[in-house]
Amino acid sequence: MNNDILLEIGVEEIPAGYLPGAVEQLKTISEAELKSARLEYKNAEVWATPRRLILHCEDVAAQQISTETEISGPPEKTAFVDGTPTAAAIGFAKKYGVALSELKVVNGKVHILKKEPSLKTETVLPEIFKKIISTLTFPKTMVWESSRFRFVRPIRWILALYGKKTIKFQIADVKSSNLTCARNLKKIKITDPKKHSDVLRNKSVIVNQIDRLDALKKTVASSIRNVKDGGILESDELFETVNNLVEFPTAILCQFAQKFLNLPEEIIKNTIKKQKNFVIVNEKTKNILTYFVGVKDGISTNIEIIRDGYEKVITARLEDAEFYFKNDTKTKLEEKVEWLKGIVFQEKLGTIYDKVLRIKNLAGWLSKNTSTRQHINTSTLERLCLLCKADLATETVSEFPELQGTFGKICALKDGENKTVADGIEQHWWPVNYEGEIPDSIEASVVSIADKMDTLTGDFALGLTPTGSADPYGLRRAAYGIVKIAIEKKLSFSIKELLIQSLTNLPLKSDDRVKIISMLDDFIKQRLDTYLKEKDILQDEVDSVLSVRLVDILDAYNRTVAVHSIRKLPDFEPIATSFKRIGNILKQSEKSEVRSPKSEVVENLLKEPEEKELYQKLQEAKNKIEQLFKNGDYTAILNELVLLRKPVDNFFDKVLIMDKNEEIKNNRLALLSTIYNQFIKIADFSKIVVNPKDV
Repeated sequence: MNNDILLEIGVEEIPAGYLPGAVEQLKTISEAELKSARLEYKNAEVWATPRRLILHCEDVAAQQISTETEISGPPEKTAFVDGTPTAAAIGFAKKYGVALSELKVVNGKVHILKKEPSLKTETVLPEIFKKIISTLTFPKTMVWESSRFRFVRPIRWILALYGKKTIKFQIADVKSSNLTCARNLKKIKITDPKKHSDVLRNKSVIVNQIDRLDALKKTVASSIRNVKDGGILESDELFETVNNLVEFPTAILCQFAQKFLNLPEEIIKNTIKKQKNFVIVNEKTKNILTYFVGVKDGISTNIEIIRDGYEKVITARLEDAEFYFKNDTKTKLEEKVEWLKGIVFQEKLGTIYDKVLRIKNLAGWLSKNTSTRQHINTSTLERLCLLCKADLATETVSEFPELQGTFGKICALKDGENKTVADGIEQHWWPVNYEGEIPDSIEASVVSIADKMDTLTGDFALGLTPTGSADPYGLRRAAYGIVKIAIEKKLSFSIKELLIQSLTNLPLKSDDRVKIISMLDDFIKQRLDTYLKEKDILQDEVDSVLSVRLVDILDAYNRTVAVHSIRKLPDFEPIATSFKRIGNILKQSEKSEVRSPKSEVVENLLKEPEEKELYQKLQEAKNKIEQLFKNGDYTAILNELVLLRKPVDNFFDKVLIMDKNEEIKNNRLALLSTIYNQFIKIADFSKIVVNPKDV
């Protein structure tokens, strides 16, 4: 008879940020282990609270699926001599636990048919459960008992059932049982996996995180029902975090003093959010109110006492923020620049002040060596460079690091700075993630690129490069930010020259400048690859462009978009195939002992009508695309080149390239080389997969 499986791992409180990954892992590992164990089931659900990880599988078969596996062994001539088993045959049979009589010869090799036993589910579950628990990984783990078993937090109980039967095993010095724990650690007996969630719900534990999130949103909404024009404008991300902090959410409406509304809204919000289980209340017009919602873990008892505690915590934090803000605004932001000399950026790269000077030099170089449709205001740029890191010297940012840039903007506006400068102080940190916004102004964009490039070159020069998934200094994000800003702000500049300039600014002497530049060039190219694929450009199209050169990020983007845009033309893939053929012919000619063909085609040496026609069409195309190249109109260029498809086909069909006459042969190779060079300026079309479904 089929039954449900229930596994609950009871632990001390798991950090909220670990739970989503734990849920995903537990489901993946459990499904893989059940499949490997040949146990059929209908559905597997994974639930999580801060104090428990739960697996519930419905309708699990009573025993394993029986199976037979054919295993191939040694050749017949090795296994038997005159019909007598040799040591090879005996060893093979012994290895798989079968009698010699069960050995069979198939196609000259010895085979056995190994039958896997069909064990009862309750027999195999102990090892499955132990494997599941021990396979789970977390960003940080701990050891708390003599077996040295590592887990995210100490395991305090294990509930393991198959139907009504308790599955017995032990791990981390904890024995499994049919007992779970309520909120007060009082033990509760579970007699049926189907009743588990209902039993705990009656004890104020909502195990299903989706149900708990729904309950959280409802209780928060209910708590502000009497607040005039009150609304909750928090992100789903905050609700997810709060949801992972509680087992049974109860919202409590709280209030802080009116005087704190004199603080900048960003400071109030960050003060409240820093407490993790607090939610901000806004007017429906989005203006912040003096209310906030604290989320208690448990039923609604002792509400007034808890509310008083929440309000005292927030009041104390807001008083601190008010103190820091008043202190920081006694002096202008410009005066704090000097203080940056006392803040170390990196031991070998100097202080934040040193970095500001490097940003200024690099941004100045960029402003003079960047092609853009927008005018770069030099005085605005210089002022922004000077003030961009000044808020790092404030007590407010020291207490609230997440306000870096934002607090600088607040101070700049208070000091009467130009709005573009003030916004730029905040936005030069952008994008803060892969999906983040880029700076609004061209000046902030230039400073952002300069800042990120200085960080990249400095860390690469010191060998602080990302390894695997580890990227503690956010270098991948920084490089992606450079790519994103260059493309979306339409900034055209030489990436190599920028790298050289940035390395020159560093207070380091290196004999490996060429190597560092090459590594950074590849690193940025990888981020461009990622950006392009996120725009639904196919991998072979990306490869065709990035394998040629990365001189300019924006130029590479435009070339890739052009290749992608003409992919649908009927003549595109045939001409791409011809390009590959031309490339192969030219490579073979270079490998042969024949001297290299002349770069220029001699028109008088063109004999056949097909080569004359191809030359004429090529000349017409070259005359048109010369100006198109100056304008960077790669789509139009490729449209012109694709029109060569028919004369190229006729040339290959009718003309013998490797003519006996050396001059004629080299002239035809020169013609092909000219065609090849027109295409290779945009992309290496040999990288294009003719059937896009194979990409």
